[in-house]
Amino acid sequence: MNDIIPAILPKSEEDLKEKFFALPKEVIFIHLDILEEDIWVNFDKDFEAHLMVKEPEKIISRWVERGAKRIIIHSLGSSTSKFDGVEIGLAVELHIPIEDILPLVSKVDFVHLMSIDALGTQGDDFEPIIFDRIKQVKERFPQVKISVDGGINTTNYQALRDAGADRLVAGSGFKDLWKLLTKN
Repeated sequence: MNDIIPAILPKSEEDLKEKFFALPKEVIFIHLDILEEDIWVNFDKDFEAHLMVKEPEKIISRWVERGAKRIIIHSLGSSTSKFDGVEIGLAVELHIPIEDILPLVSKVDFVHLMSIDALGTQGDDFEPIIFDRIKQVKERFPQVKISVDGGINTTNYQALRDAGADRLVAGSGFKDLWKLLTKN
């Protein structure tokens, strides 16, 4: 289950608390979708911060200080260099050709492939083109970890794993995935 990560897209501090405490206590790692507003509450789980903001370089150090184990950004700027103990991931939206990111892969710890069109939402339709995109990255960089984010549910998670995805970030589909994978 460590490779299936619940995503929280908070609307407010109260919403973040509510969504955090609604997660099963066995969840050890979470994905926080960060939009332009600074919504934060201290909690006792490891997390990654997906910075879906216009200028991630202005807030990246804030999220490192808050304890993020991984930071996901959509562009590499001069201040997105390595931080001790923090992995940096490059988020790649569906409309960006994989060829465009190839020179950047050596500068990050993992690639975070988006499998939905819209950012900053949950419950969007999964785009099957992601399977080809996973294959393209794995063929060129077999050692690089790949996260897939968006539209992940009980019907597609195994195919994504089989295609080579190392981590799956699930928002609205997480509860059903958790039930399926923990029932015994």
